[in-house]
Amino acid sequence: MSPKRQLSLGIVVWIAMAIFCGCRFEMTHSIAEFVDAQGDSTVAGLSRGLADSELTRSVVLVVSAGGDSKRAVAGGLRLERYLREADDASEAPEIAWMRGGWDSGKERSLYDLYFPHRLHFLSGDPERELRGEISTQALRRAARELHRQLSLPTAPLVKRVAGADPLLAYKRQLTRLQAAQQGKMHIEAGRFVTAQGDAVVFLASRHSAFDTVLQVPLQHRIEAAFALVRTELGADIQLRQSSVGRFAIDAESRIRGDITRISVVSTLGIVLLFVVVLRSVRLMFLSMLPLLCGVLTATTVLLLVFGRIHGLTLAFGSSLIGVCIDYPIHLFNHRLLTPGSSVEETLRRVRPGLLLGAGTTVAGFAGLAWTSFPGIREIALFASTGVAGALLSTLLLLPALMPEHSRPGAVHRWLAERVHAALQSLERRRRWLIVIPMVSSIVCLAGLSQLQFVDDISALAARDPTLLAEEDEVRALVSRMDSGRMILAIADDEEQALRLNDEVARRLSRLVEDKSLIAFRSVHDFLWSEELQSKNRGVIVADPTFFGRFVTAFEEEGFRAQAFGEFEQEIQRGAADPLRFKDLEGAGLGPLVSSFRTTIGEKVALVTTLQGVADSATLGSSFEDLPGVVYFDQKALMMGIYARSRQQSLELMGLGLLCVFAMLMIRYRRLRVAVAAFVPALLAAGTTAAILALLGTPINLMHLVSLLLVLSMGVDYGVFLAESHERPGRLGRVHSVHPDSVSATVLSLVLACTSTVLAFGLLAMSSNPALRAIGLTTGIGVLISLCIAPTALILFDGLGGTAEDA
Repeated sequence: MSPKRQLSLGIVVWIAMAIFCGCRFEMTHSIAEFVDAQGDSTVAGLSRGLADSELTRSVVLVVSAGGDSKRAVAGGLRLERYLREADDASEAPEIAWMRGGWDSGKERSLYDLYFPHRLHFLSGDPERELRGEISTQALRRAARELHRQLSLPTAPLVKRVAGADPLLAYKRQLTRLQAAQQGKMHIEAGRFVTAQGDAVVFLASRHSAFDTVLQVPLQHRIEAAFALVRTELGADIQLRQSSVGRFAIDAESRIRGDITRISVVSTLGIVLLFVVVLRSVRLMFLSMLPLLCGVLTATTVLLLVFGRIHGLTLAFGSSLIGVCIDYPIHLFNHRLLTPGSSVEETLRRVRPGLLLGAGTTVAGFAGLAWTSFPGIREIALFASTGVAGALLSTLLLLPALMPEHSRPGAVHRWLAERVHAALQSLERRRRWLIVIPMVSSIVCLAGLSQLQFVDDISALAARDPTLLAEEDEVRALVSRMDSGRMILAIADDEEQALRLNDEVARRLSRLVEDKSLIAFRSVHDFLWSEELQSKNRGVIVADPTFFGRFVTAFEEEGFRAQAFGEFEQEIQRGAADPLRFKDLEGAGLGPLVSSFRTTIGEKVALVTTLQGVADSATLGSSFEDLPGVVYFDQKALMMGIYARSRQQSLELMGLGLLCVFAMLMIRYRRLRVAVAAFVPALLAAGTTAAILALLGTPINLMHLVSLLLVLSMGVDYGVFLAESHERPGRLGRVHSVHPDSVSATVLSLVLACTSTVLAFGLLAMSSNPALRAIGLTTGIGVLISLCIAPTALILFDGLGGTAEDA
């Protein structure tokens, strides 16, 4: 196919990709993508499930009025009303539910739900507690308690139900519900109010908190609704918020801002490089084409495979300019420094090196496709397909767009002469060059022994201190529960999960009694298993002496037996259907209980949050004998997972390097040349890691991925030099190439390294720790690769190059 037809076909394909990406583009910032998906299936499922559950989709809004609770309550009511109206009027409503208190209708629905089932919820441990509570002495105490309740201001409410519920079972359940839904708050005028007099509104989004496309409009609605509140009630009304979605929005904004700022600076630097050195704005624009095609190809593949792209993947991919621009620079530089050759001849000369360099890069990244981290697999796929797309565009599109006749400028010629002179000088001092790899090895020995790994996933994200402080303030006002610590009861269906959860609640209650735990909250405050509900009712109904003893005890305390006819009918009534999750949802309690329920694969998981864990290890051991119950200390477990997966990633990197070296041996068939092409990458990566260690920088997951990029680019540099030095021919014959070709290649590497530092190195200035890790690691690594690659070639094989058998 002619170059022009290749160009036409390529333009059609990439336009189609651009249209597809424009229509289907979706970005995510979910930290769940960087959670181990395979290593420990239970913990991994928990981590991923919780990262996208209603726990993360919940939003807490706190309206303050300088301690004036009446104005705060008025502000909370208005905020809820305006926000609901705005969301309902939107084309894409995002609020799944919202509540700021209890109204009279809600109280009636609670009565209709729980009062008929009051005997189902007498005791969480009926076999240990309830039999004692229905003894004759206990019944007398219950009668005295009923007398006391009838003397309180709430007596009219108690009197209405006393005949049917003399044991006050319904009141006990209401007390549990109140404790569960209020936390550190109280009810004022039917609204949730903190101890400081702030009104609280809870809501949950319909979609993931990490879906910033939908979270941004939700935040705008909240801001607009509160602006109306301040207009009506005064500028002293304040709003504070606790929301995972705000952190996701902030993270995306920071990443986009960093990418935009750094891309502008790096692009200006690269433009200056091309204008000054290559003296061609046209070649500068052409050099960007492989980058754009590579990123476009990779984005298309990821959208087809995953349906969306992670922000960190896009940030890393946009920095592929450091790899992809090497290919056109190598092609342009050789073309300008050999003006007597045609574009096709130059392409034939550099094509083997470009193919091998890209092949080793793809092989290096492809090894990460077997990691158990979805986010890292995504980065590996992006890098591999992006490099392949950039290579194809370099080989198929650029030849038809390059000028047929061109000459190097004065600066270009001067640099080429200086590089040639420097190489000749190094060749004459060949023995002294051993100092460079020796120094590199000494740095490796000194630094790698001090290498520290950080396995905390939070090291990959940067949080705005202002948002973080506000988050902590709201949590302190509303919830006592410890962040990241919870018990999960996991089973195949809801009933089995509830049975496990009942036992969890029993054991935690004992730990609270023993002062090993301050408090806990779970769905147990709202719903018990059918088995436990039946046991509660059965203890009373199955005792033929109960009602007689009950009447005697209450008559002795002054009550008339005729007043408890409804209670007698309830006891004599046949077995009632127990409450289930669907009943709670029908009564409007769905929003309250949904935050305690999530799914892990096809299993149901019920969450119990904890407050004041005295000894994490002791608490965890309390549930080791319960299959399906997991004590989840998020930070500790995630660090353990990352430590194991870090080792896995290192092993996969090692496997990828073996594949790369095998490719070099197959290509060159000479150990010395293969080693000369391979060793610079190893030394550069090792020295970079050692320098980071000596600087006191702990290594995280993105450092490891960036080291793989350093390895890939180091191999590219070695391959380009080896291809320029000598080219394998048929029958194992190696043909010598003139040393000037090596000089042209070294100059290409200098230009490519400069562009890489402009692209990658500037990422070190990012506020995002992941991007900063990429920039610092890659910037240091490519500079070291540039120093070591020519040195290795001279040490192992010299620059003269004579033909010899393999």
